[in-house]
Amino acid sequence: MDISATFTPVAVELIDRVFPTAIMFHHHGTATYDPETGAVTETATDTSLSAGVLNRRRVEEGGTAETFEITVWVHHGAGGLDFLPTTADSLTYDGVLWRVTQVAPTYSSASLIASKITARGA
Repeated sequence: MDISATFTPVAVELIDRVFPTAIMFHHHGTATYDPETGAVTETATDTSLSAGVLNRRRVEEGGTAETFEITVWVHHGAGGLDFLPTTADSLTYDGVLWRVTQVAPTYSSASLIASKITARGA
Protein backbone atom coordinates (compact mmCIF):
# COMPACT_ATOMS: atom_id res chain seq x y z
CA MET A 1 0.00 0.00 0.00
CA ASP A 2 1.34 3.40 -1.03
CA ILE A 3 0.46 5.73 1.82
CA SER A 4 2.08 8.78 0.24
CA ALA A 5 -1.41 10.00 -0.76
CA THR A 6 -2.09 10.35 2.98
CA PHE A 7 1.23 11.64 4.29
CA THR A 8 2.53 13.87 1.47
CA PRO A 9 -0.25 16.43 2.06
CA VAL A 10 0.67 16.44 5.77
CA ALA A 11 4.31 17.19 4.89
CA VAL A 12 3.25 19.93 2.48
CA GLU A 13 0.96 21.50 5.11
CA LEU A 14 3.63 21.46 7.83
CA ILE A 15 6.49 22.74 5.69
CA ASP A 16 4.69 25.22 3.42
CA ARG A 17 2.09 26.60 5.83
CA VAL A 18 3.14 25.98 9.46
CA PHE A 19 6.96 26.29 9.40
CA PRO A 20 7.68 27.98 6.06
CA THR A 21 11.18 29.32 5.55
CA ALA A 22 12.32 30.37 2.09
CA ILE A 23 15.45 28.62 0.82
CA MET A 24 17.12 28.17 -2.56
CA PHE A 25 18.06 24.54 -3.22
CA HIS A 26 20.99 23.93 -5.59
CA HIS A 27 20.83 20.48 -7.19
CA HIS A 28 24.22 19.66 -8.71
CA GLY A 29 24.21 17.24 -11.61
CA THR A 30 27.08 15.26 -13.05
CA ALA A 31 29.95 17.45 -14.24
CA THR A 32 31.05 17.03 -17.84
CA TYR A 33 34.63 17.06 -19.06
CA ASP A 34 35.73 18.25 -22.49
CA PRO A 35 39.03 16.49 -23.28
CA GLU A 36 39.82 18.90 -26.13
CA THR A 37 39.74 22.02 -23.96
CA GLY A 38 40.25 20.47 -20.54
CA ALA A 39 37.20 22.36 -19.30
CA VAL A 40 34.95 20.89 -16.65
CA THR A 41 31.36 22.14 -16.80
CA GLU A 42 29.25 21.96 -13.67
CA THR A 43 25.49 21.65 -14.01
CA ALA A 44 23.20 22.99 -11.31
CA THR A 45 19.47 23.54 -11.08
CA ASP A 46 18.20 26.07 -8.56
CA THR A 47 14.79 25.59 -6.95
CA SER A 48 13.15 28.17 -4.71
CA LEU A 49 11.02 26.45 -2.07
CA SER A 50 9.90 26.41 1.53
CA ALA A 51 11.68 24.34 4.14
CA GLY A 52 11.09 23.60 7.78
CA VAL A 53 14.30 24.68 9.53
CA LEU A 54 14.59 22.55 12.66
CA ASN A 55 17.75 24.00 14.14
CA ARG A 56 20.99 25.82 13.55
CA ARG A 57 23.93 24.86 15.73
CA ARG A 58 27.62 25.46 16.19
CA VAL A 59 29.92 22.44 15.90
CA GLU A 60 33.30 22.92 17.54
CA GLU A 61 36.27 21.24 15.94
CA GLY A 62 38.82 21.88 18.68
CA GLY A 63 40.75 25.04 19.36
CA THR A 64 39.26 28.05 17.60
CA ALA A 65 37.92 26.07 14.65
CA GLU A 66 34.16 25.73 14.40
CA THR A 67 31.52 25.21 11.77
CA PHE A 68 27.81 25.80 11.72
CA GLU A 69 25.27 23.13 10.87
CA ILE A 70 21.54 23.27 10.11
CA THR A 71 18.83 20.64 9.83
CA VAL A 72 15.88 21.25 7.50
CA TRP A 73 12.89 19.30 6.19
CA VAL A 74 11.78 19.59 2.57
CA HIS A 75 8.76 17.86 1.06
CA HIS A 76 8.43 16.08 -2.26
CA GLY A 77 4.87 17.17 -3.05
CA ALA A 78 3.73 19.93 -5.38
CA GLY A 79 5.98 22.96 -4.91
CA GLY A 80 8.70 20.85 -3.25
CA LEU A 81 11.59 18.82 -4.62
CA ASP A 82 10.71 16.22 -7.25
CA PHE A 83 13.99 14.37 -6.71
CA LEU A 84 15.96 12.85 -3.86
CA PRO A 85 18.63 15.31 -2.64
CA THR A 86 22.24 14.11 -2.48
CA THR A 87 25.38 15.15 -0.63
CA ALA A 88 26.57 16.81 -3.86
CA ASP A 89 23.81 19.42 -3.42
CA SER A 90 23.74 22.66 -1.47
CA LEU A 91 21.22 25.23 -0.32
CA THR A 92 21.12 28.91 0.49
CA TYR A 93 19.40 29.91 3.73
CA ASP A 94 19.62 33.24 5.54
CA GLY A 95 22.18 34.49 3.00
CA VAL A 96 24.57 31.61 3.69
CA LEU A 97 25.54 28.76 1.36
CA TRP A 98 25.21 25.37 3.08
CA ARG A 99 26.67 22.08 1.76
CA VAL A 100 24.46 19.02 2.22
CA THR A 101 26.23 16.45 4.41
CA GLN A 102 23.39 14.02 5.13
CA VAL A 103 19.99 13.16 3.64
CA ALA A 104 17.40 11.04 5.45
CA PRO A 105 14.45 10.52 3.10
CA THR A 106 11.00 9.40 4.21
CA TYR A 107 9.47 6.92 1.78
CA SER A 108 5.99 5.59 1.38
CA SER A 109 6.33 2.42 -0.64
CA ALA A 110 8.02 3.68 -3.81
CA SER A 111 7.18 7.36 -3.31
CA LEU A 112 9.11 10.08 -1.51
CA ILE A 113 7.23 12.12 1.11
CA ALA A 114 9.88 14.37 2.67
CA SER A 115 13.62 14.51 3.32
CA LYS A 116 15.47 15.58 6.44
CA ILE A 117 18.64 17.35 5.31
CA THR A 118 21.69 18.19 7.41
CA ALA A 119 24.06 20.80 5.94
CA ARG A 120 27.19 22.64 7.03
CA GLY A 121 28.20 26.21 6.28
CA ALA A 122 30.32 26.30 3.15
